[in-house]
Amino acid sequence: MEEQEIRKENMIPEESFKILLNLSEGIFHDFKNSLSVISGLSQLSIPKVESNDIRNNLRLINEATFECRDAIDRFYRSINGYYQKEKKENSIRNIIFSVLDMLKYKINDVNKGKTCIETNLSITTPGLVYGNEYELKQSILNIFLNAIEAMEETGGTLDINLSQVRDRTFLKIKDTGIGMQKDTLDRIFESSFTTKGKKGTGLGLVITKNIVEEHDGEIYVKSEPGRGTSFTINLPMYEVEK
Repeated sequence: MEEQEIRKENMIPEESFKILLNLSEGIFHDFKNSLSVISGLSQLSIPKVESNDIRNNLRLINEATFECRDAIDRFYRSINGYYQKEKKENSIRNIIFSVLDMLKYKINDVNKGKTCIETNLSITTPGLVYGNEYELKQSILNIFLNAIEAMEETGGTLDINLSQVRDRTFLKIKDTGIGMQKDTLDRIFESSFTTKGKKGTGLGLVITKNIVEEHDGEIYVKSEPGRGTSFTINLPMYEVEK
């Protein structure tokens, strides 16, 4: 009960979020229109220039506008699910790919420095579960973010394993980051507990735990200083009606 109250108090109020989403829809629309102008002018300019370098640059500009439009669409679809609370059949496999796509810029930014984060996938099932897509995505995103941040200074490997055991779907997320001491590990699901100072709210993993449990699932965590952290989520498999 206490964790549910914490979640309600700290999440953005639904009505306020709807207003923000409606405002952002107009901004997204205008931005996409501007991208269309840039794309159109770059395409029209390609045959009019003689320099190969300039033509190649114009093609890159054109391709970049399409990538930006796709990124805007993906982001909008993601936040649009915030207040759409309906539950349906979801594929954890698809959610994993969607979350990794959202985080590729953060991973690439780390890899531009002196460290490197590699991602290893082992997926043997679609991982069909019944629930709210946005909430499931949010719960997995929180863990992925923690894993990446744990490896920002040292680099490492993010192992993602999705499997099925009888009527349960298992998702294991393991990083080779800095790991946690036992006293920290014992408190990670406490509200307002954070190791990130002013940068953190301490709510990410609390929200993840609540979401998993609301979907009749379980979440476990193991960690060792200097060796990394692993989270295991198991959820009831969705049985497709025949």
